[in-house]
Amino acid sequence: MALCDYLISSDIAGYNCEAPMVKGAESMGVLLNRQDIDYKGETTSYNPFLLNFTDNINKCGTVGYRIIQSGKTPFNGTQQEMVEGAYQNTMTNTLQIVVLRQDADWAKQVFALMNGEFVAILRNKNGNEQVYGYEAGLHCTGAVRELYNDDTLSGWLITMTEEGATKGNLFVDDGTIEQCLNMIPCE
Repeated sequence: MALCDYLISSDIAGYNCEAPMVKGAESMGVLLNRQDIDYKGETTSYNPFLLNFTDNINKCGTVGYRIIQSGKTPFNGTQQEMVEGAYQNTMTNTLQIVVLRQDADWAKQVFALMNGEFVAILRNKNGNEQVYGYEAGLHCTGAVRELYNDDTLSGWLITMTEEGATKGNLFVDDGTIEQCLNMIPCE
């Protein structure tokens, strides 16, 4: 059966006691510059929604950067939404992060977030590592800094969006986040 057959292949049974749904994400994820990913090395496993990401990030110069979000609801506002199309439905993936620093060194990072193209990997509370921005890249669609906002502590609320993703729910093998953080830059 090909991906484009759009046929279900198992019961939609509801709650799975062995792998229960848990809302939310862990407080640390990883952000990669999309240009550093080798899409020519793309391989998928038996499941088209499970990426074999190892081949794509093992090129020289690929470095993953930590995204740390403290508080009770890290990455609050991150969501996925189906968009109806004339011929095929797609997904819009939205990632929200708060930058809790405001100084000259971080102004450059915020500017990069506002203008770059990224891929993010977050670990859901149930342990699955989910990818955002792999197909079309995450682009900044909003950046707000309110001096007296209690939720962001006067930091930047950055909203990044990937539009037109054909698969939407992409996952990687457990441990990919740590692998991305341990990459060695080119000399």
